[in-house]
Amino acid sequence: AGSPSQPPAETACEGWDGSDVTLSDIERCYEIGRVVGDGNFAVVRECCHRDSRQTLAMKIVERSKLIGREHMLQNELSLLGSLCHPRIVRLFTHHHTHTHSYLVMELVSGGDLFEAIAERGKFSEAEAGLMVSDMSEALSYIHCRSIVHRDLKPENLLVSIMVSAVLKLGDFGLAMVVTEPVFTICGTPTYVAPEILFETGYGVAVDVWALGIILYILLCGFPPFRSQDRDQEELFQLIRQGQLHFPYPYWDPIAEEAKGLVRALLQPDPTVRLTAEQTLLHPWVKAMASVCRQGAQDRDRKGSAGRSRGRRTGKNKDGCVVRETSPSRTVSRHDFNHRQVL
Repeated sequence: AGSPSQPPAETACEGWDGSDVTLSDIERCYEIGRVVGDGNFAVVRECCHRDSRQTLAMKIVERSKLIGREHMLQNELSLLGSLCHPRIVRLFTHHHTHTHSYLVMELVSGGDLFEAIAERGKFSEAEAGLMVSDMSEALSYIHCRSIVHRDLKPENLLVSIMVSAVLKLGDFGLAMVVTEPVFTICGTPTYVAPEILFETGYGVAVDVWALGIILYILLCGFPPFRSQDRDQEELFQLIRQGQLHFPYPYWDPIAEEAKGLVRALLQPDPTVRLTAEQTLLHPWVKAMASVCRQGAQDRDRKGSAGRSRGRRTGKNKDGCVVRETSPSRTVSRHDFNHRQVL
């Protein structure tokens, strides 16, 4: 079991073919440590391979919670296990007891993007541009393979801080290979594309819509379509209408080029919406990503002196300029509807 290209850490477990093993078998190979993430169906723990001392992540899925949703685990194993890209979390191997599945994955140490948004409120254009570049790379890679993710959202984007911060796409539970229009209604309400709600058939362009929603949030701290009463049907009606606004004062400092990209990503008609590849090549994305990467290089050259001054220097950990969170506006989980439509 696992991807065709196994890391050195897995050599001690040769012969395991993914069939039922015991927890003791798994613990002979790995030291299972602290919780680093959790979700509806799984908990993620840091683990260390006993022979190589390689630090990894172990996603532990309680299969009794997946009754009726078994396809989500199969998707993760088959699709994510076949992918190898620096902007996508790697799945190295997987093992199964009678009650649980254990997915051995790349450890991404910086938390998820939702946590970063909740902490920061919003981001500079340079940072947002770099993150859009990272997401577009991942989407372009999977879309070229006719894979649609269907649940692109900040919680499924992990922040890697090994060198400079980059985003990695994870959680392929709703992903699928698409060769013809799909009609299943699924996703997360805040990020769901209008063609999903109209039930006219959809494809990989739904991921680009979600990317547009995320970019909007990164730049101002709240989503473009939201119900004040957190009413899902009202939210869906707003998405269907697709009327995009850039309210004062939150959007006044934002460049027109950024607003233009948001409009191009949030085109209600998927046939005229930008593709992931076009987004990656967009002049604003390229310019902002370059600014942010240059800032990171400058930071590295200056060493630790800048970091010791803390956040008041106006630079974040990537060396990018950080604007203060908008006055009288704080990001809240209530601004988002995260229940999946399954």
